[in-house]
Amino acid sequence: MGTPNYNSETRVIGVAGNIVTIESQQALMKNEVAYIQVGDASLKSEVLRISGSTADMQVFEDTSGIRVGDPVRLTKEMLPAVLGPGLLGSVYDGLQNPLHELAERDGFFLRRGATVEPLSRENEWTFQPTVAVGDSVRGGDTLGTVAERNILHKIMAPFDSPGPYEVTWIGKGKYRVDEIVAKIKPARGKPRSVTMQQTWPVRNPL
Repeated sequence: MGTPNYNSETRVIGVAGNIVTIESQQALMKNEVAYIQVGDASLKSEVLRISGSTADMQVFEDTSGIRVGDPVRLTKEMLPAVLGPGLLGSVYDGLQNPLHELAERDGFFLRRGATVEPLSRENEWTFQPTVAVGDSVRGGDTLGTVAERNILHKIMAPFDSPGPYEVTWIGKGKYRVDEIVAKIKPARGKPRSVTMQQTWPVRNPL
């Protein structure tokens, strides 16, 4: 995960426990994820309430050291859950950081603002296609499967557009979760690449 970019348009104006009030020149969106810069740490937060150009945010970590004037980055994204092979058997914190990987990297006392990718980028999984090049699929249709223990993950066409899509490429074999396993093309618009990992919002924006 990259380091967030901050600007002067959004700043902290108040702190009360784990609730931080911000003021922004940007449009605010309920339940969007934001990051507060405190020294070298970026503290993940979620917008709870909006009143004009101000908003109250819940900070998911210790708020010690947050001061009035600290910069905030708004992401315009909802709090996500990452799904895919490798999820089973992992132990996560509330932000889907894998605790075993965090402990290996940082020790038993976790650094504030520390993050790790929810699914390993090193492990490879065997992808078995269930469609062929030239087939027509719609959003949510299964493109292939991946076995993890006794569970079969279904790798699906993106849900955010109904389609139809034409399958232009699909590859059987071993892949990491962020590698492309299929390519699909809508009747209109740009082709799309599909990986074994999908990111879903925990909430939908209001």
